[in-house]
Amino acid sequence: MTNNILIFLRHAETKVEKGVKNSEWSLTTKGKLDALKIVESKPFDNINIIIASAEEKALNTAYPLAGELKIKILIEADLNEIKRDHGKFLDTQRYIITMKQCMTIRDKSFNNWETANNALERFSKKIEEIDFKHDRKKILIVSHGVVINLYFAKVLGKLEDVFDRAQTNTFCDYGIIQNNNVIRDIATKIRNH
Repeated sequence: MTNNILIFLRHAETKVEKGVKNSEWSLTTKGKLDALKIVESKPFDNINIIIASAEEKALNTAYPLAGELKIKILIEADLNEIKRDHGKFLDTQRYIITMKQCMTIRDKSFNNWETANNALERFSKKIEEIDFKHDRKKILIVSHGVVINLYFAKVLGKLEDVFDRAQTNTFCDYGIIQNNNVIRDIATKIRNH
């Protein structure tokens, strides 16, 4: 690993739209406002590189900061959320149950979603590639809750707790990893602050 600082940012609040693929959901009005507030947040000062998933919600979260810093956003589809577009639409309660199954039994597909293990492997390989390619950079990675939480749990050796950890963070939360060490955990109630 190189000496990069990797900041993982969950995209802003999303408009859940039945009949629209999950990967095509857009930001709510609040989400757009929160994306603008990121520009003023200290942790995002002096970013050298911004890399976002190819999903609209991640890109729209990154655009205001990229504009302020005059940095082009690099787009990486391997940073996309766990693939759910082929599953049926789930209400909130059913979604939470399915997500728990997915994160607990990571080698099995639920509701026709990508397996959590596959999503974690895809995401992890891309992060390793990004980290190896750059040296001594502050890199913002704008992505999604499931894959970011899986990745942090893997780095910390806490995959057995990943669902509970994921319940502690939400839109626009962030975590920091440097040299494969978690500097700031994405799991907010787990942090020792």
